[in-house]
Amino acid sequence: MKKPSKTASELEAAIKLEMEDIREWPTDIAVSVKADGDSWKVVIMQDAPKDERELFEMIALIADRLRSHFDLKG
Repeated sequence: MKKPSKTASELEAAIKLEMEDIREWPTDIAVSVKADGDSWKVVIMQDAPKDERELFEMIALIADRLRSHFDLKG
């Protein structure tokens, strides 16, 4: 069965929305969804180098769960 598709913007917003349920979204971090072969990946961009390992791991877990439910449109 084919998974429903979402745009990169929709997936980025879904990741951010889920993270905001867990903790406040830092102003110096952005996520971008990119095509990756037959799937998609999340690229995390950060303005200042800080140890945000826990945040990055949470984003990765959210992205993994969303990836199992949605394909990238276009």
